[in-house]
Amino acid sequence: MTELTTAQRRAVAHADGPLLVLGGAGSGKTTVLAQRFAWLVAHEGAAPESILALTPFAAGAVALRCAVEDLLDRPYEELVIHSVRDFCARLLREETAEAGVDPFFAPVSRADRLALLLDRIDDLHLRSHDIGGRPAVLLADVIDRIDRLKDAYVTAADYAAWAASLPAQEDAERTRAAREAEFAQLYVDHDRLLAADGALDAGELVLRAVALLRDRPHVRARVAERYRHVLVDEYADLGFAPALLVELLGTDHERLTVCADDDGATRRMRAAATKNIRDFGRAHPGAEMVRLERSLRCPQRVLDAAGAVLAPIADRLGTPLSGAPGGPCASGAPPTSAPRPRPWRPRSSGSCAAAARPRGSA
Repeated sequence: MTELTTAQRRAVAHADGPLLVLGGAGSGKTTVLAQRFAWLVAHEGAAPESILALTPFAAGAVALRCAVEDLLDRPYEELVIHSVRDFCARLLREETAEAGVDPFFAPVSRADRLALLLDRIDDLHLRSHDIGGRPAVLLADVIDRIDRLKDAYVTAADYAAWAASLPAQEDAERTRAAREAEFAQLYVDHDRLLAADGALDAGELVLRAVALLRDRPHVRARVAERYRHVLVDEYADLGFAPALLVELLGTDHERLTVCADDDGATRRMRAAATKNIRDFGRAHPGAEMVRLERSLRCPQRVLDAAGAVLAPIADRLGTPLSGAPGGPCASGAPPTSAPRPRPWRPRSSGSCAAAARPRGSA
């Protein structure tokens, strides 16, 4: 660990209990997780199979797995490093009887779901939604909205109950209530069609996993015994349902390490990303916080420019970063050594007309 900064070494060698690592872009958060994984194995006697590492996206899980593999020098059976979606699919397969799911269920992609809805479009209720001759566009929007609802832990039954409670006295209210009631039915039909095919989308995988751990304490205890440490990267990028899953995984032992940067959250709105981090602090008031304030990627001039952009944003947690002096970016005009791009211009108005004329025309 000699190449790590002081703050990174402090996070890696954290003794026990919940740990929150805050750091900006390029501050080495993923490196901390990989090094902490190796530290737990080498110094705490943890079996590699007993450490669960999660990321919001599959690409992040691949990068973290490669980093951990390079650091481990002892044999292991497997590394449980997954995206949230892949881990939920694994958990449901391991606990099919308790979860009440088809043991042969198949996770499906967004494209698979769109193809299914298009194939069964005659069975869908679409009176209040304008297809406009483009059913694929409309149904893709429906799928995106369902994904956002599941990410926020809003089930089809929850949405239907909300839609039924909408006022309908005025014409505008009746129109809105009818449209929302129709969407609630689309949500129900979407899940029904997938269930009939033995398929679960990514959002449903998370919802089923959360329900399993929340409603069955003995299963949660068994999972906690199996995974004695939980490491999470890009925590600010998690939706409400995945963040709840992380909390449930760490409830019984609180050996939970999360890395986050609300300024760098790529998928969630800023207020939601900050809320994730604040909720973690409220759920674990005794958690240790380590701030990584040294950027290993960006020079100081780039950090100053980025800080000026982010400074006006209210209620951000932002961690101040310092980097190497200087930097390639400068304010004002680009360097004179770099050639300016020149827009294309025709040699004459005749050549412009010729370029615009359809082929084969005189």
